[in-house]
Amino acid sequence: MSFRIWTSTGMNSLFFLFKKRDRATIIADILKSVSYNPRGKRKTNIMQSANLSYDQLNKYLDLLMRNGYVIIDRQMYKPTSRGLGFLETFEAEYIKLKIKL
Repeated sequence: MSFRIWTSTGMNSLFFLFKKRDRATIIADILKSVSYNPRGKRKTNIMQSANLSYDQLNKYLDLLMRNGYVIIDRQMYKPTSRGLGFLETFEAEYIKLKIKL
């Protein structure tokens, strides 16, 4: 049995299927945010684009920096090659999952 979930924009979305984002999705959202700008992004911009509170953002940025996914350079957060690799893998798996639904 196949089903689709339609948002108000008419696009499929797993966000509405699960209601809450898991940690991997939040990490991917942060990595996407910092990878859009080659100069990096400040905390406020990351908070807004990843839709996180200040406390949540600090928790995840600390985790990402400790594991080598993000670096900080003059208050700007930038993804490392390891972070970009995670993001590519995550997006490929997300697409596979979307196709199965």
